[in-house]
Amino acid sequence: MASGATLTDLALTQLLQEALETHAPASFRPDGSTRLLGDLYLAALEPGESLDLAGAHRRDRLPAPGSAGVLSILIGQELLSLSEEVLDILRCEDGTHQLHLGWPLDAHLHRRADIRVAAPAQAPLRATVALGNQRLDALLVNLTETGVGLAFPGVLMVELHARLELDAMLPGGIPLHCPGEVCHLTVLEGAEYPTRLGVILHPRAEADLEPMRRFIQARRMDRSQSFRA
Repeated sequence: MASGATLTDLALTQLLQEALETHAPASFRPDGSTRLLGDLYLAALEPGESLDLAGAHRRDRLPAPGSAGVLSILIGQELLSLSEEVLDILRCEDGTHQLHLGWPLDAHLHRRADIRVAAPAQAPLRATVALGNQRLDALLVNLTETGVGLAFPGVLMVELHARLELDAMLPGGIPLHCPGEVCHLTVLEGAEYPTRLGVILHPRAEADLEPMRRFIQARRMDRSQSFRA
């Protein structure tokens, strides 16, 4: 399913109904724009006619009626990618806005595992890892809401369930500082970065991971658009 599955109207309606009932997270990127509207969710659905997205704030740069864009909705382990036209912007009593969209012009469904955060043309991010009494340089080669993949330049023997502290700066100046636990270790002989660790993130109670989630959602959306090209 490298290019994603094309959906029938019935299958699309069923998925959108599920998204409506579960408040599945959604984002909208206008065509030709690098700005992403995140933290959205489906608020209303008229099968075959229109759908409404809630969660847009006054500070957001809202798309103009008549403009087109791509709506991405995460439903469980699948990403629903829709070509949309903005019909109107509705102001709500609480000061937020709803995007009143037409029925999708085009719809594709991708497995979430196929939408990797880093595209092939994007270089891994630099990170620093505190492990025991060591501070190590690493590459952050994969990132999800619950874990990261790290690559180290030397052979590193680490016990499973070892605790570490991860520091990285995501594009856009988004800091990522979070404890984690090693859940997987692989050594690739002959590789420039032979030690690969799979790490489960254990954010502290006061940690604000929303900027990281927005970054991940934007990368997934970029990848879904590349699948559609």
